[in-house]
Amino acid sequence: MRYIMVLFILSNVLFSQDISNEWLTKAERTNFKETSRYEETIDYCLRLSKGSPFVHFTTFGKSGEDRDLPLLIVSKDKFFDPKKARLSSKAIIMIQNGIHAGEIEGKDASLMLLRDIVITKKYIHLLDSVILLVIPIYNVDGHERFGKYNRINQNGPEEMGWRTNATNLNLNRDYMKAEAPETKAFLKLFTAWLPDFFIDVHTTNGADYQYALTYSIESQENVALPVRKWINEKFLPDVLENLNRKGYPAAPYIWLKDNKDPAKGMYGGTAPPRLSNTYVPLHNRPALLIETHMLKDYRTRVNAVYEFLLTVIENINSNPSSLKHSVKLADNFTINSLENPFPIRFETTNEPDTILFLGYKTVVEKSDISGTEWVKWTDEPLNLNIPWFNKIKPTISITPPVAYIIPRQWKSVVEILKYHGVVVEKLKQPIEVQIEYFKFTNPKWQEKPYEGRHPVSFSTEKYNATNKYPSGTYIVRLNQRTNRVIINLLEPEAPDALISWGYFDTIFEQKEYAEDYVLEKLARDMLANDENLRKEFYDKLLTDSSFASNPRVRLNFFYQRSPYWDNQLNIYPIVRTMDTITTQTEIVK
Repeated sequence: MRYIMVLFILSNVLFSQDISNEWLTKAERTNFKETSRYEETIDYCLRLSKGSPFVHFTTFGKSGEDRDLPLLIVSKDKFFDPKKARLSSKAIIMIQNGIHAGEIEGKDASLMLLRDIVITKKYIHLLDSVILLVIPIYNVDGHERFGKYNRINQNGPEEMGWRTNATNLNLNRDYMKAEAPETKAFLKLFTAWLPDFFIDVHTTNGADYQYALTYSIESQENVALPVRKWINEKFLPDVLENLNRKGYPAAPYIWLKDNKDPAKGMYGGTAPPRLSNTYVPLHNRPALLIETHMLKDYRTRVNAVYEFLLTVIENINSNPSSLKHSVKLADNFTINSLENPFPIRFETTNEPDTILFLGYKTVVEKSDISGTEWVKWTDEPLNLNIPWFNKIKPTISITPPVAYIIPRQWKSVVEILKYHGVVVEKLKQPIEVQIEYFKFTNPKWQEKPYEGRHPVSFSTEKYNATNKYPSGTYIVRLNQRTNRVIINLLEPEAPDALISWGYFDTIFEQKEYAEDYVLEKLARDMLANDENLRKEFYDKLLTDSSFASNPRVRLNFFYQRSPYWDNQLNIYPIVRTMDTITTQTEIVK
């Protein structure tokens, strides 16, 4: 028995030495001072694939600088094909790391956890009911813009990547407009696999506090009811309790109303769907945003992410059918009985909950540098209950149409819809239908560019009409799993609608103009023949001084009311219909 015990101990020592020599990540080998470069990360992924039959390494696209986008698929049943995986009883979890490539602890934590699942087999049981899709680095070009000075607020590693991709786009603002090659590749991957749960790992900026981890997960009215019930009843309480038991208490994402006085509370609420954790719920899938605290050292942050990922996978692995059932219910609900009215914009209410905040006491001093007060955090803990403004309410809701109609010339919009997994049809015969269309007034463009564009805002008026559409016109029916995505892309008042990103800017451009001397004559003829117009004009002269003092505007008054005026100016080319379209169509490939 002693001999057997000695052999057992020796084998474990040798095995651990083998792991320490071969399977430690660069972060571990350097005492968490460094993180691996792109090629080193790819090499580690390939070794995981060769070291375990449960791991398949592949790529899912190319970056702007022509780097491969890496993906690890981990399945005990070797379901490395999305169709087989989705037909199985196992829950599919996608973990995305390095969308902001300076915030990279998710990469190291994921590789360490995968090693402990498939190589040391410490957690091999987690593959009993779960399939993992791990993107070790998403923003690969930003990752290789490597340097010591890329994250001024962050405590390690010694060098890291950059926030944006090679064309300076923030990929975590691109999920809806889908301009970057990385985003297009991601959307193809996501819609092919349709994971049941999504995780996106970041490092936060902001205040100082005791937590190594904060999180965000959409679980209010902007999420389908079955999914938000699962999050609030089956997922969050269990995961947060287990994290706390492991020594990693986690708080909701911390955005203090006033850094000088945490007692005033913190904001919650929701954000537009341009972000990963608000985009994925449009597909009826829970999306967890993990934010480690930038001032904690890199070892602490990596280990915290490791434990958070482990705890989430443990929770889902213990009852995958609960998650899959809620997702299936949400999909069916979205297809067959979408909310009516359907909310598209939200605001945070002034009705806070109370939350325990584990912070640090602050000292506020007058700065002779900035000329204002600045905050210094001490090491003295400050534990207090504070208001948490997290409740949301709809500010704009719509009645969902039966379908949207897109004219043939706007094919570029159809291409974006297809990236999002939307089924688009094309008319094989002309139709005549009742429609609702939008006219815009007071368009205003943001002065400074945002993500390479100048977003536009406007006032909206809706009208009814009957219109004819030729064969080749595109039809987008709202009988799809992607209904929430469709509405948020095409409904003009939605916060991340394609029109707000400038995809239809040409409709706001006046292309024909009239000479003043022509309008002078036209105006006199119109006044002589239209008593109502004459009254409207002279009343406006008396009541609107800016109108009365602007000769060009006065002449334009008549141009706009003449038959020469462009009747398509400021008209949204995409229309809604409540009619059921029975004309023969074909699916756009």
